[in-house]
Amino acid sequence: MSFVREQFQAAEENRFVSDFIRHVFSEPPSMLEVASRSVPGSAHPYEDRVLVDERLGLFAVADGVTLSSQGSGAVAAELVLRLLHENFLGDLAAAIGKVHQIVARRREGDGSIGETTLTAVAVSERSLQAANVGDSPAYLVRRSRMQSLVQEDKSPEGWITQVIGFPETVDVHNTRLQLEEGDTVIVASDGVGHVLRPPLVTQPIGHSRAADLAEAVINEARKHVAGYDDDKSVIVLRFFS
Repeated sequence: MSFVREQFQAAEENRFVSDFIRHVFSEPPSMLEVASRSVPGSAHPYEDRVLVDERLGLFAVADGVTLSSQGSGAVAAELVLRLLHENFLGDLAAAIGKVHQIVARRREGDGSIGETTLTAVAVSERSLQAANVGDSPAYLVRRSRMQSLVQEDKSPEGWITQVIGFPETVDVHNTRLQLEEGDTVIVASDGVGHVLRPPLVTQPIGHSRAADLAEAVINEARKHVAGYDDDKSVIVLRFFS
């Protein structure tokens, strides 16, 4: 939990910009290169939270809902990532389902807990599982083609239809796949979703490292704000063998 605690403390100290770069080795010759970046927007208090645990192979973004039905989206996002870390035992969808149940119960007695999206991936050797509740995006980039790893919970009018904390029962979307040499996986908040498009994320020239791509995504989202200046978070995983 030290990683999550350190990141939350940094946010409280107004040091919102995080840049965590790791190399994770599974059974040789596989290698996973990881980088993450998270910066606040100006439209509301900082509500994004990012979890990177290389030992568990667990990576997640929680985007707190600004207009939660109660309490704070930031409180919800922080709590959800802590609970996910504690309850992940190998099945990501099952862990997220349990997290939602815990949060829903706690909200009944604690009005400070708002709502949050949650999109996460778990990597074990060459296997990847992705799961989500809400609309935070995740993509697989393979041979210059992008494939969404989530099912966005949005109505035709663009409203989020379910999040962690509301309604009482949620449907955790879940997908599994095998990673291949050169694959890139991106998990993000919707503050950068509008720039996760070709050619930025499909052409490695200029950002061949995971850290380079994470930085490029944040910079592009800062230059081209969509709608309002939301928080911006991204995790980039690159698989080599």
